[in-house]
Amino acid sequence: MAAVLWLSGFSALAATTTVREGTCPEPNPFPDTNPGPGSLKHIPVPQPSNLNLYVRNRQTAIALGKALFWDMQVGSDGVQSCGTCHFRAGADPRSINQLAPGGQDIANNVINLGVNYQLKASDFPLHKVADPTDRKSQILRSIDDVVSSAGVKSSRYLGTLPGLEQDFGLYTADPIFNLRGLNTRRVEPRNTPTVVNAAYNRKQFWDGRADNLFNGVNEWGPRDPNAKVLKATGLNQLTPTVVRIQNGALASQAVGPPVSGLEMSFQGRPTRDVGKRLASVKPLKKQLVAADDSVLGPLVDLPSRKGLDTTYRQLIEQAFQPEWWQSNLIVRVSSNGTPSYVPRPNRTLFPNEYTMLEYNFNLFFGLAVQLYEMTLISDDAPLDRYFDGDTSALNAQEIRGLAVFTGEAACAACHAGAETTNNSVRILEGAVVNGNKEPAEFVERMFNGNCEVIAYDQSFYNIGVRPTEEDLGIGNKDVFGNPLAMIDIITTPPSQIPSQELLTLPVPNIANPPIAIGERTSTKGAFKVPNLRNLALTAPYFHNGGQATIRQVVEFYNRGGDFRERNAQFVDFEIGKIGLTNEEIDDLVAFLTRALTDDRVVRQSAPFDHPQLLVPNGHKTFYGFPLPGIDGVQDEFLDVPAVGRNGGPLPKAFLQP
Repeated sequence: MAAVLWLSGFSALAATTTVREGTCPEPNPFPDTNPGPGSLKHIPVPQPSNLNLYVRNRQTAIALGKALFWDMQVGSDGVQSCGTCHFRAGADPRSINQLAPGGQDIANNVINLGVNYQLKASDFPLHKVADPTDRKSQILRSIDDVVSSAGVKSSRYLGTLPGLEQDFGLYTADPIFNLRGLNTRRVEPRNTPTVVNAAYNRKQFWDGRADNLFNGVNEWGPRDPNAKVLKATGLNQLTPTVVRIQNGALASQAVGPPVSGLEMSFQGRPTRDVGKRLASVKPLKKQLVAADDSVLGPLVDLPSRKGLDTTYRQLIEQAFQPEWWQSNLIVRVSSNGTPSYVPRPNRTLFPNEYTMLEYNFNLFFGLAVQLYEMTLISDDAPLDRYFDGDTSALNAQEIRGLAVFTGEAACAACHAGAETTNNSVRILEGAVVNGNKEPAEFVERMFNGNCEVIAYDQSFYNIGVRPTEEDLGIGNKDVFGNPLAMIDIITTPPSQIPSQELLTLPVPNIANPPIAIGERTSTKGAFKVPNLRNLALTAPYFHNGGQATIRQVVEFYNRGGDFRERNAQFVDFEIGKIGLTNEEIDDLVAFLTRALTDDRVVRQSAPFDHPQLLVPNGHKTFYGFPLPGIDGVQDEFLDVPAVGRNGGPLPKAFLQP
């Protein structure tokens, strides 16, 4: 949001942002230029590099990705799928047992509103002031809980066998997520973003840790120097190979949750064991699939419609180049994790032995899910039709709201372009604005809340949602000790960066003079700018899920955030009191509610159709007492029906009775 100069592709809406608070000099000495709103129909989806080296049948890979995304068998417990947290407009609308501790309460194992709590509209916003136009008015409450998504119950991974519907695990007591000592489903520490249009993002996750360069193994890209996949350089020779697939952030993101002890996995499950169990299973075995599913229809097992008439191994072999799965050798993993490559024995493989396909499963999982998610493009909202020449697509109030969005509220400074986020590959790598190609710009300078010059990662901002110290966001370090933020890497002495490959990657910027080692940065408490399309369908909002309605979000920005003063060292200086009138707020809310909503997403019609899904939705109790099951408190389930290409009713909204 450092850009105070913002130019719209629609010249009548061009605007210059002015500082409403503070005494920072004007004009901003560090302006950049971002594209304004437009039709997404004309914005190509960024493509992974060198895809033909890995994928030989793209349509089969998409079908594989869709099956894996929605399959409950992927989770260690045979319940959790990727879709479990992304089943309504690509996001999670559940409102019971969706709380995780935040802030200081993380160390204290405290969830203020309680485990298995049913959220209510009156709980929001979580930080509430007496006057919603004045952040300095009396604080009525400030709850540091995070509204997120329920995952697995705490269990230690014991092993698996090919073809099983779930893994072997040992129940382990959870000090946080329990009712009267019985485990409940664990909840992630940040709100779940939508996967719809996520294909435009350069990085994934709120903190950007899902790297743009997919390494074929995990989310860390070149940060993990040991991440290698096996390539058959002959039927009797396997070679550990470094993989770097540019524009692979969706794949990097996809392979994280299946081995997360909070999300989908018993604690300690290695990625290769996901492949060992799933390779031979019938995809979606426990779930109904519509015969007219836009992708999976030709594969549906008829007449039962339970799952697909194939196996994951068959789909992988059809979708991917054989040098990544075909070999006469197997992989034998020693007790210390060291692999060796030996001829395949004439017997059933032991638990520490893997086919090449099983061992490389994350390569297939990541790329297939990415290719599926690249089809989830919402580009037929009223706003798209309006910019394509249909002046009747927006009503008078929505047009006024668009003017507020691009003008006085300056939303488009960060929610730029047709993508409605400056985290898009196109914008960061240099979009065309008013006929001029802008330079690539991953990092730049701006002012903080104290009007001090700081450097930061473009598209990651501290906006004062919660105190900075509660969650450092991109200001944190990865598991290898590297800074997550590119700006923190290039301003740190090279000898202090554990993963030296990071120092060889280009970090384009337009800073003048060039950003130097030791320069002050502003990354702590900064989070990725999300896209705003289908915003009305994806509550709750912000990385902590602390706002339940679009109006609450607009009121947050209108008062200059909630913790601007406390976060002044890191907050973006443009977060300040705007002073919108009630009519302008109404207009902006109307614009954000309808103009950005694609009816296909509402109807769940192709490409947004999906298989059936049984979603854990809180836990069973009797007069407040938890009902015990074999792994903790029994689950309640929400049955999300299968829908085909023509769609069906959307699951209930967040907080909808």
